[in-house]
Amino acid sequence: MKNSRMIICAALLLINAGGCKENEKFYYDSDYSALNIWLGRENVVSDSIVYNFAYQKDFDSVLFYVRLTGLPADRDRAFTLEAVEGDIYAEQNYVLKSGTYQASFPIYFTKPEGSEFREKSGHVVFKMRENEYFKEGASETSQLYIVLKNYVGKPENWDVATYPYRTLATYFGTYSDVKYSFVIQTTGKSNFKVYYTTLPSTQLADDEITSIEATYLQSMCKIALLEYNALHGDLLDENNEKVVFP
Repeated sequence: MKNSRMIICAALLLINAGGCKENEKFYYDSDYSALNIWLGRENVVSDSIVYNFAYQKDFDSVLFYVRLTGLPADRDRAFTLEAVEGDIYAEQNYVLKSGTYQASFPIYFTKPEGSEFREKSGHVVFKMRENEYFKEGASETSQLYIVLKNYVGKPENWDVATYPYRTLATYFGTYSDVKYSFVIQTTGKSNFKVYYTTLPSTQLADDEITSIEATYLQSMCKIALLEYNALHGDLLDENNEKVVFP
C-alpha cells in the first residue's frame, strides 16, 4: 500500500512538471507576434481623431502608431490595414522593418469630390488584417476610428481637451465661425492642437504646437484684428457679436 502511494505521488509530480513546461512554452513562445495600433501620439492613445478635408490639400495623410508584442524579427514583415466599418476606403499596406518593435505610418486620404461630408460627418474604422506574421493586438489598441468632415466648423478641442493638451479657447476665447476663419487666415494654421509643454516643435507631431507658439499666434490675431478694425470697423461674427481675443 505504501509503495502504491509513492508511485501515485511520483506520477502526479511528473504530470505537474509537464504542465509547467507547457505553460512556459505558451508564455515565452518566441514565434508569437501581435501588432498594437493606435492614433494620437507615440505614448498617448486617442479613442478617435477628426480628419477635416476642408483644412487639407487634395492628398494628405493621418499618422498612426504600431508597437509589437513579441520579439523583433530579423526580416521585414508586411501588414495591411483594411476599413471594416463606416465609409469604406481601399486597404493600405505597410512594412515593419527588421529589428524594430515600433514605428509610425501614414493613412492616406484623397479629398472627396462634390459635397461628401459637408452636410454630415462620416467615419471610417481601420483594423489590421491578421496574417502569417502578426496577430491582432490588445482590444484597446486594435482599431483606428477616424471621423471625417469637409467643412469649417468648431474644432473638437476648442472647449475640451485632455492631458497633455490645452483647449484652443485658452488662447482664442469664445468660438465663432467668423473668428475661427480669421485665425486660419491670420496664422495659416487650422485643425491644430496645443501641447502643454514648451519643447521645440520638432519634437511634436505635424498638427501640434507648443503653448509658447499658441501664445504667439494669439498675439498675431490680436494685432491683425486691431488693424482690421481700424480699416473696416469692428469685425462681427455670425451672431452679430464683436470678435475679440483674450
